[in-house]
Amino acid sequence: MLDSLLVLDLSAYLPGPYLTQTLADFGARVVKVEPPGGDPARHVPPHDEEGVSAAFRALNHGKRSLGLDLKQSAARDLLLRLVEQADVLVEGFRPGVLERLGVGSASCRERNPRLIWCSVSGYGQDGPAAATAGHDINYLASSGALSITTCREGHPAVPGLQVADALAALAGLSGVLLALCERERSGLGRMVDASMLDAAVSVQGLHFAAQALGASAAPRAMPLNGVFPCYDLYPTADGRAFALGALEPKFWARFCDVVGRPEWVARQFDPSLRDEVAGLFAERTRDEWRVVLETAGCCGSPVLDYSEVREDPQVRARGLLEEARAAPPVRFSPSLRRPAAAVPARVGADSRAVLSEFLNLDSASVDALVESGAVVA
Repeated sequence: MLDSLLVLDLSAYLPGPYLTQTLADFGARVVKVEPPGGDPARHVPPHDEEGVSAAFRALNHGKRSLGLDLKQSAARDLLLRLVEQADVLVEGFRPGVLERLGVGSASCRERNPRLIWCSVSGYGQDGPAAATAGHDINYLASSGALSITTCREGHPAVPGLQVADALAALAGLSGVLLALCERERSGLGRMVDASMLDAAVSVQGLHFAAQALGASAAPRAMPLNGVFPCYDLYPTADGRAFALGALEPKFWARFCDVVGRPEWVARQFDPSLRDEVAGLFAERTRDEWRVVLETAGCCGSPVLDYSEVREDPQVRARGLLEEARAAPPVRFSPSLRRPAAAVPARVGADSRAVLSEFLNLDSASVDALVESGAVVA
């Protein structure tokens, strides 16, 4: 599907690599440009028997690693020469870092006007916080998401996954694909500015719209934030939890009928009913409720842990989890996905092959670059 695309991936950790992993899954040729120390994700435990980090393996299948020390002019020259052939460049540096090295968006797009440059940053390319350092928890805090993501006692809770990172990756992916479509018309590339803060604020549009009309934005006061008894998480008798999502009246009516509480039907959105519903769920174990509610058609689901997710029939039927990674977030029929490919086990594992294939450098030239430290191979 994307076999003709050459993608240069200068990003690290989760957002950019998730974006480029999806491109690689559908055929793009992705060259991962790593500094001498490699993507920091390589050093995050646990590691497999080959010494490859699970975090790195999950996001870098089918990519080739080119080790470049961009602090050296020879390495920057190699990058600019690769840019001349590339379709997409994805980077995750803070604004200004690559510009100071002379390989920023303007310089690269001057070399190749068709290049689509995608920056995935924390706070975006402009504004007073653009150069501020941060991680997922900081972007969620700044977006307001943590103010409504609280434990029962009301304190903000750390989400179990990197929400802003993942949202920015998908936003960046959408931007790249839109820019590729637009390039077919104009013949020119675009600068794609995707940020974790932007993505986290954008997906809360419903909440901000309600707040603008005077609705409370306090914890457990927004419509789908646990204020309604029909839409909440309930502890069960065995210390597990059950998710009830009976938001539509027909689903709530089915729930009330199944549990023998017809008098609750009219109180679907009455916050004072929640304690009674909680008391009901506390009478049985999670799996007992699963038997009662999962086939009742009322949007009830047990809260599964990772080992249970791996064995879940729907997850298995969809092929969502592979041995060392999750499947791409979209599929086509017939399938357009490229077969699973290897992960570059070390920094610069493919440097020689990449420089030979794309820049026609011979072994002696690469040896000299490796000796100088500009290239890691």
